[in-house]
Amino acid sequence: MRINAYLVRWIRQKYKKLAALRKALQKMWEIADRYPRMFAHWRWTTVASVAW
Repeated sequence: MRINAYLVRWIRQKYKKLAALRKALQKMWEIADRYPRMFAHWRWTTVASVAW
């Protein structure tokens, strides 16, 4: 979950239109659904911890 939190933070910083937490989480889940093998840890979880 920590790696996913870092990915969401990176998405929020790189793409200004996804700066809102809800939009960034939605985009990460969309990518995880579309490409489940993009990251090895996505086989176990796509949940992002929001407490970083």
